[in-house]
Amino acid sequence: MLVTGLLLVPIARADTLTYAVTDESWAPYWIVEGARVSGILHEFMLALDERLPESLLASHPLPPLRTQKLFREGQLQIECCVSKSWRSDAEQVEVSAWTVPVLETEEMLIFPPGKDFPYSHLEDLGGRAIATVRGYGYAGSNHFQRNDGADVQALIYRVAQGRSEAGILDRLEWRYLQHVDGQLRGTRWQVEEGPTIHRSQLRLRLHRDRLGRLEAVNAAIRSLQNDGTLARIVAKYAPQPHVVGQGEIR
Repeated sequence: MLVTGLLLVPIARADTLTYAVTDESWAPYWIVEGARVSGILHEFMLALDERLPESLLASHPLPPLRTQKLFREGQLQIECCVSKSWRSDAEQVEVSAWTVPVLETEEMLIFPPGKDFPYSHLEDLGGRAIATVRGYGYAGSNHFQRNDGADVQALIYRVAQGRSEAGILDRLEWRYLQHVDGQLRGTRWQVEEGPTIHRSQLRLRLHRDRLGRLEAVNAAIRSLQNDGTLARIVAKYAPQPHVVGQGEIR
């Protein structure tokens, strides 16, 4: 691999597709610790590489806005895995071809112990103080008062201590954190799980110049779902995966 002071991504061979890796973790989907990358989507891309004739090559971890710019310019050919709604600006839509869904994520409410409240619609959060993470976007945020913290742990602690009426947390992220973070089992960190309030389908995004490869990539994704490979990857990080299979969300 050629590396120079000006090179931002590996040089791609004609039979190589380079996919974006950002320098921001989203555990357990992407876990980035310096140059070391792991997580569900990292392992999924390694497995997908084995099902395609092309080689899939990860970029160096780069700032998210930088990866979007490089994708738009065609220097990155794949982004895994994002929701269509996250790339809805005109410049990104113009260069994007979307695969079948890979995973479905769920955002759920968490409550202070014994202090849950009825919830059916986002409007039910109207006027309530809801713990969130600074800089993150949330569906329905126009209905509630954001109570921002620095990270997910701060969000959980704020709810556990009753400093927010509820918090919004990715369900799979919560199960992963329960598994790896021992302090969350302590009395001062106890919260109650609530209902799902929003779902997003995560897909691969191919650059439009690779539109001819979309069918093959879709077939490889479905094969990883149907033979249980993706479910096994998810189970390594957290139980109860919400995995797409047979072309549908389960």
